[in-house]
Amino acid sequence: MALRLYAPKLFMNCLFAPAASARLRFGKHALALSTALLCWLTPHRAAAAVPDVATSKPTAEAEFAALQARGERARLDMSRWLLETDAHDNHLAEKAPNLLSTRMERRLVTVSAGYREFIGRYPLHAGAADQLKVFCDNITEDLGTIRRWEEARAENPDCPVPWNDLAHELAHNGRILDAFACFEKTLSFASDEAVYHFDYATALLLYRGNAMSHYKLTERELFDRVLLLYRQGMKLAPQSYPLAADFARTYYVVRPARPAAGLAAWENAFKLATDDPQRDEARIHLARYAIHAGHLNLARIHLEPVTETGLEPVKLSLLRRIDDSGKARNAALTPAPAKR
Repeated sequence: MALRLYAPKLFMNCLFAPAASARLRFGKHALALSTALLCWLTPHRAAAAVPDVATSKPTAEAEFAALQARGERARLDMSRWLLETDAHDNHLAEKAPNLLSTRMERRLVTVSAGYREFIGRYPLHAGAADQLKVFCDNITEDLGTIRRWEEARAENPDCPVPWNDLAHELAHNGRILDAFACFEKTLSFASDEAVYHFDYATALLLYRGNAMSHYKLTERELFDRVLLLYRQGMKLAPQSYPLAADFARTYYVVRPARPAAGLAAWENAFKLATDDPQRDEARIHLARYAIHAGHLNLARIHLEPVTETGLEPVKLSLLRRIDDSGKARNAALTPAPAKR
């Protein structure tokens, strides 16, 4: 403050007292004068030059959101690494067998360390500890799955089984899109194996919402793809009753309904049945289609030979439906009494 009061007075003396001004020489006094004048004339510039450190520090929620994003990127990277893995790697024996799991483990350590450092600074943060546990549990589960696949693949590098098993485990763990990729890799190994066509088709059917979004298909297009995979499988194993029955059951789910195709599929399954339990199962389904078509007598004919104990409740239920449908039909045909 004293410097600012002194500076104007000195400045005025220099203006109106040339003699005194002449005695001033360039040196430390002139430098002091210049500095004083600058501070007095532009005090706001000096204040603006000091950065506000407090406003540039990220908030706890911003840091937490960044940690969550890192965790999600870790899972996405795992999917990318798996997708980039060559199903037919001729140099697999020359590589480390646990390459993918090692990369995943390093990412787990990095991300979890970030969470723990954050919790150390914000021990009362709501959700951080829970999110760390969820992330570690998910990645640890995925790691176990990948390690088992790596071991099986190292033993049988040209075998489709490790890829198919991995696809089933990933689907069970909720990694649906990764499972689709592994089913595709399985088929690239063994497109002549019926069971792999069926497994992939069943996965598309069970997770059709994911499949429609991933492959950009309408519901009808998805069902067409599923049925195509089943038919390809049936061509490879035309005498298999279990596969034929699985294919026939699909028509209960397909939309729009295709009753004629469903009936034909169960008729084919019945022809392929090799024992009474299989024949009784097929008869139950043939009876359902007959009831749906209004062929009540034909439905009774299908149900009469069914003796399998496990199917008895279903048989009785269908017989009640036949009776109820018959009564409703008779009531509709009976003319109403004339009014007096």
